[in-house]
Amino acid sequence: MTADENTTLNFSTAPERYPWHNALWSTLARQFDQLPHALLLQGRPGLGKHAFAVQLAQALLCEQPRDGVACGHCHACRLFAAGAHPDISSVGLVDDAKSITVDQIRALGDFLSLRPHTATRKVVLISPAEAMNINAANSLLKLLEEPPLGSMLLLVTSHPARLPATIRSRCARLLFRLPAPAVGQAWLQVRHDARSDSALLLRLAGGAPLLAETLGREEFPATRARLLQDMMALSLGREHPVTCAARWKGLGTGRTLGWLHGFVSDQIKIRLGAPASTLLNPELAASGAAEKNKYKISELYGFIDAILEKYRQLNSPLDELLMLEDILIRWVRLSRLQ
Repeated sequence: MTADENTTLNFSTAPERYPWHNALWSTLARQFDQLPHALLLQGRPGLGKHAFAVQLAQALLCEQPRDGVACGHCHACRLFAAGAHPDISSVGLVDDAKSITVDQIRALGDFLSLRPHTATRKVVLISPAEAMNINAANSLLKLLEEPPLGSMLLLVTSHPARLPATIRSRCARLLFRLPAPAVGQAWLQVRHDARSDSALLLRLAGGAPLLAETLGREEFPATRARLLQDMMALSLGREHPVTCAARWKGLGTGRTLGWLHGFVSDQIKIRLGAPASTLLNPELAASGAAEKNKYKISELYGFIDAILEKYRQLNSPLDELLMLEDILIRWVRLSRLQ
């Protein structure tokens, strides 16, 4: 779970409607009365998928939705806003749990087996769906194969590949794409300190506005500078990977692995002649040009594969500190081979 995605089970706080969702709302509005029984809302973190799902759930329960949007005033909407609507249920990660359990999904089956109380349908929201363990996924599959009449399942995921193919194939997909940079920057300038470099934040977030906002709030540009120094020191043998790993874990394993992916991608771009403006870390352009032959592109691609493997292991029983130590030790070994 990432800091930029709100996965709370409480519906009482109305989520913001983001401008980059407008096209998706228009698409849904045209087929609102003919939606399939299960939707998979997928896209990279930081695009507000969970907020969209909550708004869609309210619209599905609203007594008089307009263009696929809840009215906000009817009895159903008031119940929803109070967190007391009897025809919606939500499943997510509880406390410090790393997975959604089979008991949680079985409870959904019990919920859906009963007729709706006040609405014409019952709605279930599962977020983040990729957190289901194998037994939970198998239990959900039964609901997807034989959906109770009047049921609607909304699955939210930033990592669809982690879901079983059998789950994905039984859901209609709603794909969340990155907004145009101008749209993301305009939103950031309103929400964040106008003096900050919204373009840099958006680039660090890979184009995802909500993640960019989080990075700005947490002053990640300064953290990025420290990470960059660490990588340079590791390459020169002036820093120990175990020491760096402990520091990086405190910054967030997922976030630091994501940045490391961008750092190595920059190294590849430099060797392919890409301009500095396309780099996540434009400072690398000067040093990269001087060390253009230090790493082979094939080795860098291999290292990216290792990073992605570590990223896939997040939220697993594997120790995150050991994961970071391993990947940084690999970088040191790669540097010493040159």
